[in-house]
Amino acid sequence: MISIKEEKCTSCGLCIPVCVRKILEPGEKGIRVTDPSLCLVCGQCKAVCPTDAPELPGLNDQFTPIPLQREMPSAAALFQLLRKRRSLRVYQDQPVERERLKMLVEAGRYAPTGANRQACEYIVVSGRRILDSVCTLATQVLQEQGREIREAVEQCRKAKKPLTADLNSQQYFPAVWDRIAKKWKEGKDQLLHHAPALVLIHLRENAATTPDLDAGIAATQMVLMAEALGLGTCFIFFLVRTLRESKELQSLLKIPKNHQVYVALTVGYPAVTYLRFVGRRPAKVDWIGEFSE
Repeated sequence: MISIKEEKCTSCGLCIPVCVRKILEPGEKGIRVTDPSLCLVCGQCKAVCPTDAPELPGLNDQFTPIPLQREMPSAAALFQLLRKRRSLRVYQDQPVERERLKMLVEAGRYAPTGANRQACEYIVVSGRRILDSVCTLATQVLQEQGREIREAVEQCRKAKKPLTADLNSQQYFPAVWDRIAKKWKEGKDQLLHHAPALVLIHLRENAATTPDLDAGIAATQMVLMAEALGLGTCFIFFLVRTLRESKELQSLLKIPKNHQVYVALTVGYPAVTYLRFVGRRPAKVDWIGEFSE
């Protein structure tokens, strides 16, 4: 529960405008909290306070000083890192150290979340045996899903009905999944790409207001941290798809009951070195209002 240390508070008021829930106001002995139960525990008040007056139990030890702006990465350096990130599908046969994987999780932990729910949870998988088991099960599930899609498409065509939006976007998946399964039987991994590690982001049902967005933002920060650590990553949505249906896969990867996986990331050391940035289509932007040069 939030509180303000009266002996530290100077009544400067810097905390009042940054409070999301607007529960801080001037009092006789400094800033007062009008309704502590409404606090999001976002930490904005403590982060901005020059005398460290706000108390947030459970978070107090994490409010370390922010480096000076000149000590932070420049905009140009950050933009270079953003452009450098590629989906990596060629990995070295080398395990990723636990400490580096922990740093990825830490990067995800500090990502913003809707209503500050901080509900993202992580499963980190490493080891050839279990990853091969994941591939074996996942390719089987994908082929089963492919058969279901083919049957649904055929039924629509026989009935001379238009394909639903989902079927229209998925009708080409079965051929891809068959190829993945065929290559896996030949010893070639086109699902997880022989990556030495896998990270899953999952959330408990109803634990977040924006679960898919929260997981996506966390994953984005994780892949950028991976780049800074010399690691490569790749989003594997096909695995996410199988995890939403296969109880056997959920059991293998210890997905808690009533949790849903939103992101699957392969992680490993690159076996290739990219020499150039890759282009992107120009952004479509509508500028509305008045802007300074």
